[in-house]
Amino acid sequence: MRRKIYLWKKADIYKIKEDLESFGNTFRNIGKRDIESLWQALKDAIQNTIDKRVPSKMTQGRHTHPWINTTIRRKINRKQKAHKKARKTKKKRDVDSYKRLQQEVQYEVRQANKKYMEDVSTDYKENSKKFWSFIKSKGQEWTGVAPLKNKMGFLQSDNKSKAEILNEQFQSVFTKENLNNCPNKGNSPYQTMSDIKINCKGVTKLLKNQNIHKATGPDSIPSFILKSAADQLAPILTDIFQTSIDTGEVPQDWRDANIVPLFKKDERHLASNYRPVSLTSITCKILEHIVHSNIMDHFDKNKILTNAQHGFRKKRSCESQLIVTIHEIASKLEKGSQVDIILLDFAKAFDKVPHQRLLHKLEYYGVNAKTKNWIKSFLQNRQQRVIIEGAASEQAPVLSGVPQGTVLGPLLFLTYINDMPEMVKSSETKLFADDSLLFRTINNQADSVLLQNDLTSLQDWEDKWQMSFNAKKCQVIRITPKNRPPLPTTYKLHGHTLDTVDASKYLGVTISNNLTWDRHIDNTIGKGNKTLGFIRRNLKDCTKPVKSAAYTSMVRPTMEYASSVWDPTNRKKIENLEKVQKRAARFVFNNYTDRTPGCVTKMVESLKWEKLEERRKYNRLCMLYKIKNGLIDIDSHQYIQANDSRTRGKDRLYQERTSSEAFGNSFFPKTIRDWNQLPANTTPANTVEGFRSALKAHPDSN
Repeated sequence: MRRKIYLWKKADIYKIKEDLESFGNTFRNIGKRDIESLWQALKDAIQNTIDKRVPSKMTQGRHTHPWINTTIRRKINRKQKAHKKARKTKKKRDVDSYKRLQQEVQYEVRQANKKYMEDVSTDYKENSKKFWSFIKSKGQEWTGVAPLKNKMGFLQSDNKSKAEILNEQFQSVFTKENLNNCPNKGNSPYQTMSDIKINCKGVTKLLKNQNIHKATGPDSIPSFILKSAADQLAPILTDIFQTSIDTGEVPQDWRDANIVPLFKKDERHLASNYRPVSLTSITCKILEHIVHSNIMDHFDKNKILTNAQHGFRKKRSCESQLIVTIHEIASKLEKGSQVDIILLDFAKAFDKVPHQRLLHKLEYYGVNAKTKNWIKSFLQNRQQRVIIEGAASEQAPVLSGVPQGTVLGPLLFLTYINDMPEMVKSSETKLFADDSLLFRTINNQADSVLLQNDLTSLQDWEDKWQMSFNAKKCQVIRITPKNRPPLPTTYKLHGHTLDTVDASKYLGVTISNNLTWDRHIDNTIGKGNKTLGFIRRNLKDCTKPVKSAAYTSMVRPTMEYASSVWDPTNRKKIENLEKVQKRAARFVFNNYTDRTPGCVTKMVESLKWEKLEERRKYNRLCMLYKIKNGLIDIDSHQYIQANDSRTRGKDRLYQERTSSEAFGNSFFPKTIRDWNQLPANTTPANTVEGFRSALKAHPDSN
């Protein structure tokens, strides 16, 4: 399928700006001032200047490796024709001709690949996009959507059929909201947020911050134009945005979405194992940023969002959630108590949010009428279609949910589930977006009953607000001290007895029933070796700097994810983690034969790679510094206490005595011990950068 592509590098930027400046001078004279007319006028003006000022060409639109040039492609076509002829005639002459062409093509492809890799290695710093595009093309996610089973169970492999199957699947999970039984949260205790005023200077800044490589939405307005002509477009967009907010109307283009299906896990042939990500109007996302900022400022000012929620919030992350959660569980274990954890799994959480109930909650939390009406228009009458390699499904109405891939979607979801922890009376809840965790100390059967009661309360909340837990995927982890036999209990959700497991993942970290990290570390080592194997297979002909960059960008981050939570003390585990880095050093130097003692250590040192053990300790200390100085949204007073300055110095912290290994090796006790051993001139640093520099200046303390 041929398609038109624009050559942005050859665009006449000066003329584009001139055209849009001229349009801006006449924009206010447009007769109709409704939002659809204003938007269509701007859209037409941008498209006209693109057609006039940006060269274009037609392309086949099918994916080929970037090193396959026209000459090679023609030879491949000749080889394929020769293969058909040889199969048909079975003559020796035709078979020999085919084999000769096959060898020639294979040789030329390999040489072209080698030349391409040399070019990538040479300019990977100047043209990093080319390098990382190549890496991505070699990854498994590049395979896209596998043949999918239709309703009859037959596999469909053409892109149009796959797009239709996925669109039907994504439609099937929408919530049909019960409007006859909408809950009422009563009178709001919160003040109403101020009206949103669009500032031209702010719009200009957002336009200039656009990433020109972002995919274009259904309106076909690229970020390249928005960024290049930011000064000319900002006054026009300010007018359009303010009109949209004041009238509570959103152009249809802003409510259309092209859906990119992303594979999650399990069987690739099932449409239910893909999740939808929306490609929406880039222009609309700019206004979403403004709306998001105003609502979040209102929420922060009035402390509306629950403290249990760490997802999509400033100064909070998966790591901050894990640090607090594991500390609280380990502290209960320190007292000799059993802790039962219930990991809750929402079914299609973002897609199921009912719109009327969401709007009611926005009003309850003080979102003003204009902003609420704008969000109502933004959510309702949405349409989506699935796109797979240029093939598109039919348009389908979006009946519920907050679109994944938009700026506002995550905040709207946080708003919707914000009151969920209020239903829990006797236990504790932790949230990271839709990843929910419920836990409680269990000393007797009565405690188990209280935890079950809280679970039942969450089920009532779920029914009331038309969300849905997937009971079959919810799990129980029973954490007990070594010297205490577990108290056997069962928990039910929707009449289904939840599975009790020895270990399970929460926010990417494997939590075991003894709260040690052996299983997680083994998984981390396996993942690191797997990624290292991937780059070894695909970058074997690259230069040392490229190989080193691939390791530090792709392997090491997987080895250090949330390491402040699970940093091991067991020497064998520490050495096993270091072995991954040593294998990477051998790969960089292409030296797999030298077995002289200390040779790999010298390789690591010459690459200036710090030991992973040192990096984990360094990261823990930096995290504690951020918490202590309010740069991470964790209540430092709850976990950190100053020590007696007369005996330990004013920057020393109170070091709690511990008896259990799990609590002693959790983040706060372990890192405070390391903190108190730092030189006195290290901890008073005024900035994170200053603290990092002070740590580097004292390598012995790190």
